[in-house]
Parts: sequence; structure tokens; C-alpha cells
Amino acid sequence: MPIKVNNVEITDDDVFREMQYQTDAPNVETVIFNAAQALVVQQLLLQEAKIDNSDKEQEAKINQLLENNLRVPTADETACKRYYENNNKKFFDKSANRQLPFNLVQNHIKEYLQNQSTTSGINEYIQMLAANSEIKGFDFKDPSAMNVRIK
Repeated sequence: MPIKVNNVEITDDDVFREMQYQTDAPNVETVIFNAAQALVVQQLLLQEAKIDNSDKEQEAKINQLLENNLRVPTADETACKRYYENNNKKFFDKSANRQLPFNLVQNHIKEYLQNQSTTSGINEYIQMLAANSEIKGFDFKDPSAMNVRIK
């Protein structure tokens, strides 16, 4: 039985083809799960954006969908300083045996916090799409519930 997202089928062959992009998994089971998850997420986004797999502007349309639906706060100086103070061991220059000054690392912290917020926002949006969809043969939280058989 294949995976289905709102009656759109994701076949075992689709998962098999996607597996080549899952290079940082510790074992084959995780590779399969990550590949299936990527395809389920892709299908959720395609359906929400009302586009199909053959659309040449797929990536741009999905990016626009995310931009329209995500509200990611910008890391201000206060947030950056708080992160700096709470993680001061990360900003220690071992070669000079001293703490790096905030103004030297502020832009890196801001970028890091922004990326964290964006990732969190995307994950929440995907969870919301999944909760409002009918997904069969796949569970984001339980890899053993997956209906994929790779030969």
C-alpha cells in the first residue's frame, strides 16, 4: 500500500528515487523515512500552493507560499545580546585565550537566530498542513508506521 496525501499517491518507486538525496542518515531505515517524509512535505506544499509536480516554477511558487504564510520575527540587538550572554562559551577564541567581543559576532548571531526562527516557522506550518490533510501510510512521529517497501 503506497503513501497517500489527500488521495495523491507517493509510490515506493518515488521514495526509492528520493533516497539518493538523503545522505546524512545513520541507517537505511532512516534514509527511507527521510525520503518518504521529504515527499510527503513536498506534496503538502504543492497541494497548498495548488500546483502540480510538472510545474516549472514549482520552487518559486512554494517559496512564495511560505513567504505569504510565515511570520518570522527578526532578531533584534537585545535578542542577539541575550543569546551571546547565554552562550558565551561558543564565542571564545581559544588561540587568543579570550572572549570574542559582541560586536564581532553580532551579525553571525543574528543570522543564526533568523535561520532558527525560519526553520521553526516552516516546521510549524508543515505540521499545520499535515493536521489539515488526510495522510495514509506515513506518520511524521512513527517511522514504523510507514507503508514503504524498498526491494
